[in-house]
Amino acid sequence: MWAIIRRAIVPAVLLAGGLASLIYGAIFHTVPVVEDHESETTIEVPAEFSPQPPMGENFAPDGAPFAAPLRMVKKKVTRVETVAALESEPAAMRDASVGGIELLESGELKRALVSNEGPALCPS
Repeated sequence: MWAIIRRAIVPAVLLAGGLASLIYGAIFHTVPVVEDHESETTIEVPAEFSPQPPMGENFAPDGAPFAAPLRMVKKKVTRVETVAALESEPAAMRDASVGGIELLESGELKRALVSNEGPALCPS
């Protein structure tokens, strides 16, 4: 009797432990995936910058140079910021299989696609 119980309980416990580990890994295990986020901002920069002040009336009476006020120009600057996000293991495996995630030389995972949709089967 004890042999029958031992033959039934040990494999059942191992099977239950394996299933619990698989479910835990699928639901809770995450991997860091880096993404590039672009942001566009407007900054003010000097229109012209001259290290030497012009000669003539730009000098104070005591001979010390003074600078004319700089004319500022607004420029749009695009900034790319790398952000790491945690992604679930099944979603990362799905994205890696369709080419949405690539492995960098540093060992990090990087999102190759901008959208969450996979690449088209037939390029147009």
